[in-house]
Amino acid sequence: MVIKFTVEMANRGFPLTHRRLKKHVDEICRAKLGDKFPEGGVGKNWTDRFLERHSDSLSVYWGHHLEDKRGWAVNPTTNKA
Repeated sequence: MVIKFTVEMANRGFPLTHRRLKKHVDEICRAKLGDKFPEGGVGKNWTDRFLERHSDSLSVYWGHHLEDKRGWAVNPTTNKA
């Protein structure tokens, strides 16, 4: 589930940073485990180990620019106008 979400976000032009990946994984684990999940979330180097373990599906890369239409669509100020 995490790999699929990570790839989907990257394909949309919003690749996850380590911080955002950790945040999403923490939310998933809290939803599944509730109070059993540690308050601090997954460990400090969890994202590094996760990316290394799944290097066949995920890799670090430079993002590409969004198409103009997509860039306009994610701008709340422009959407209001």
